[in-house]
Amino acid sequence: MLIQCARCGFYVSSFEKKCLNCGRSISSKKITAGYMQIAGKPALFALFFSLLLALPVTIFLFGGFYNLFQLLITGLSVYLIIFAFLFRLEFKKHDAPEQEKIYNPLSTLDGKARLIEKRIGELSKRGQKIDSVLDKIKETDSPQLQDVRARLLSAREVVISQFARYELQKQKIELVRLQNSVSPYLFELHRLGEAEMENGLASIETTAREINRMRQNLTRYDAIEFPPRAVPEKENFLAQLAETENSCEKLREALLAKQAMRALQDIQPLEESLHLPVAKDLAHTAETFNIQSTLTDFSESFDELEREYKRLKAEDEASRKFMDE
Repeated sequence: MLIQCARCGFYVSSFEKKCLNCGRSISSKKITAGYMQIAGKPALFALFFSLLLALPVTIFLFGGFYNLFQLLITGLSVYLIIFAFLFRLEFKKHDAPEQEKIYNPLSTLDGKARLIEKRIGELSKRGQKIDSVLDKIKETDSPQLQDVRARLLSAREVVISQFARYELQKQKIELVRLQNSVSPYLFELHRLGEAEMENGLASIETTAREINRMRQNLTRYDAIEFPPRAVPEKENFLAQLAETENSCEKLREALLAKQAMRALQDIQPLEESLHLPVAKDLAHTAETFNIQSTLTDFSESFDELEREYKRLKAEDEASRKFMDE
């Protein structure tokens, strides 16, 4: 079962403790878990002690004023008040650790997206500095300056390559979010109403447009020479785009077939006249929209790029320090 995050609208499995997009605790799971804990021994504990306390407290407070019937009614009221208080106290005790838990922002898509924007900004500034110096060095300058120019051009290629790779990571996050926006219509296909199916078809259409836009954006980096380890990265991502596009088309067919079946219900035996998609036909589509698997692949490439960025930055800082001495 999928649950929509109340903060950002991202869909996550009901087994998740946090939203994979923004990191917020999934309240429905937290409350359910808390209720399950107090439904056992703690609840019996609260019930037992409230029963023990209710009668003596009632007699002490109202024994001289009420008859037996009124005393019992008052005792029941006192019992309910004491039980509610103990019950809520036990609930808060189990619920508090989950509320107080703070998740690492970099483990979320939002956190990674912010870091990517920061890196892109840093690389852009670094590239502008290099271009500024390159513009001042002329082809007629001394051999020493020509050597400097060659080094600057080499550094510029590295910066552009990293810039493109971070842009690619940005596109990967976009793809994950697009897949996530479509996933409820796949995993809840059997229970969708007419309005929800229309929303699903609209979401699929939007996803198809966005995939085409992302594919066009990537053509800007066709001439860039990536490091050997990163060469397959773009090809793999293009394959992911194609796979998502194909899976969306399969889901669209399933939604339209479901609508057709409802429209023609009781008119003719549809099973004989239509080739309706069955569960096994959508199995590969479900694998494509497996967000956890996609996130694992994204995290590995993102972490590798971050290590490379930090290494180059450390080398650059060491070089500057050496030149300043």
